[in-house]
Amino acid sequence: MAYTRLIVLVLLFEVFITAVVGLGIYFGFSIFPHSQTEITTTDAAVQTVRYSGTIPLYMPSLTELKIPYTYFQAGTQVWGIASFLVSVAVMGLQGFVRGMYLGGLKGWVLNRKRVPLIACGRRYFGDMIAWSIFQNVLGGLIVFLAAVFFPFGIILMIALMFYSLTPYLIVLQNITFSEALKKAPSMFRRYFITLLPLALLAMLCTLIITLFQSLTPPWGYAVPLLAYACIGTLLIGTFMSQLAVRLARDGDKHTPDLPYGEVRPSKMVNAMVVLLVPILVSAGIFVASGWHLGVFDFGSKKRIDGFSYNTSFSDVFYASEQKYTAYEWQSKDYSIALRLPDLSDVRKPDELRGIADITWQLNEEIHTVHGNSTHIDRQPIKHKSRLMYRLVRETANDGSFYYSSRRGFASILPGGERPYEPLSIQIMVSGDGSHIFVMEYPMRFDISQVFRVSDDGRYLIPGTSLMNPMDFHAYWFTSEQNTENLFELLAAKNKLNYISTTNRAYLALACAMQEGDGRMVVDLLETLRQAGVNVKAPDWDDLTWTENLQDRYKGASLQITLELLSKAGVQGGYEGNELLDKSDEQNSVYRLEIPFPNGMLPITYMESKEDGRLLSINVMDYIS
Repeated sequence: MAYTRLIVLVLLFEVFITAVVGLGIYFGFSIFPHSQTEITTTDAAVQTVRYSGTIPLYMPSLTELKIPYTYFQAGTQVWGIASFLVSVAVMGLQGFVRGMYLGGLKGWVLNRKRVPLIACGRRYFGDMIAWSIFQNVLGGLIVFLAAVFFPFGIILMIALMFYSLTPYLIVLQNITFSEALKKAPSMFRRYFITLLPLALLAMLCTLIITLFQSLTPPWGYAVPLLAYACIGTLLIGTFMSQLAVRLARDGDKHTPDLPYGEVRPSKMVNAMVVLLVPILVSAGIFVASGWHLGVFDFGSKKRIDGFSYNTSFSDVFYASEQKYTAYEWQSKDYSIALRLPDLSDVRKPDELRGIADITWQLNEEIHTVHGNSTHIDRQPIKHKSRLMYRLVRETANDGSFYYSSRRGFASILPGGERPYEPLSIQIMVSGDGSHIFVMEYPMRFDISQVFRVSDDGRYLIPGTSLMNPMDFHAYWFTSEQNTENLFELLAAKNKLNYISTTNRAYLALACAMQEGDGRMVVDLLETLRQAGVNVKAPDWDDLTWTENLQDRYKGASLQITLELLSKAGVQGGYEGNELLDKSDEQNSVYRLEIPFPNGMLPITYMESKEDGRLLSINVMDYIS
């Protein structure tokens, strides 16, 4: 029972840290050193885990095991005055709790007494704070020196190990921090060999505990938390007992009796202490999942409909040597509900934060049993999820503002989702709040080359990932669902597109015409002319081309428009049919047709049979 109340103390502090880490991610502050662990994002098995053995020091902590305190994706660490103040407050509380913990262990392992823990905390608080400051200052210096010259960091790390017995000497001998600091190096050298077997056992135990972090949530958090609190307490208690025996044997007396009496709790209190173990583990699961932040999710939300779009290894992407991105579009009752402040004012907030309710699709693993065999497939399943976010104000290329989670954070609150693999998300909101974008993609992929924003900060224009682009899904939510905004997004996307070869350039031209982008059409035609291709096309400027192409969508529903625009972003969207009566032994002539709501627009082109070089192109059967 004496160990149980100490285990409860560890669980209570770890659950508290878990809750504060979640608050820090949401409100934009970090907690040293607890915010350093990488964090996962979804209710899925963690693929990137760290297995490591360590020695529990002073009090078990998930930070020592490099196990995340929450399932959120932490995003960029934020250090400032708030982070400093919170870190100092947490360090102070940790010093008090550590004094309670080590004092309670001392009373039990040396004299089988259950001493009052709060009195122990008061007794050792100042010395534990002094040790924490000393340890953190040296730790920061180690990181700095390791970055400058790695051997310096290693040397200082070894030096810090010689002082690692300081907190134990403070408690076992009731001496001050400065006295313990002086004695610690000699004690470490004296007892290193004799205590080494216990240290190796501790490393083996912690290595086994870290294996459990690969369990599916919430067990990847709950099992290591409970196991390390129990096993770590037993290991630290055994270590203190062996250290006290060796100190006494060498004539360096410890002080077994503390200046206060023994606590004798009733059976009811003991039962309540035992009951606190599952309660605290359940509370840890609750706060690790971020559900405690739901207290900030109050008030009505505005529901906005949307649609999705994604990149792929489309024909034009290959033909342009990976320089031209096009999208495939879908409209399947997607929606998002969230609260945004009034962003029409000139003075805009620095950050947006909240919890959004989204209806979207996630790829899930589907198991189908056929006799004695099981077929595993990945299928998109519609889900309602909750997204927590903190968006930071960014400046677009033209000086406009928009909000993004790239320097903030966005994460899926664990719920009923069972995605095929761990997911990350990014959220972007235009400066006026009229356009909201959510991008969902596997956590293992880098988003930096894919996440792109238009020059005016209004639209998210994803690039094509060279690694499984079909796994990057963007959702666009706006109350202004019209073709005008759609064409503006495509035109913004095409500003980053170009072709590096004229071979199969008719595909890029077909995509630009399909997307109603007159500027891109004019640029492509001029590029072909300069490359020596015989071009026959109407001699129109950007605006005339744009008006002609976009007018062809007038009267069509948004669904039909999206289906036609998807031709540009898929494979086989434009099939060229050979005109045998116009082909000869040296050249082949083909004709492809671009579908519009009111008919087809043809492109006729000639290629060399010898090297596939584009020789001529005729747009819309133009006759000069």
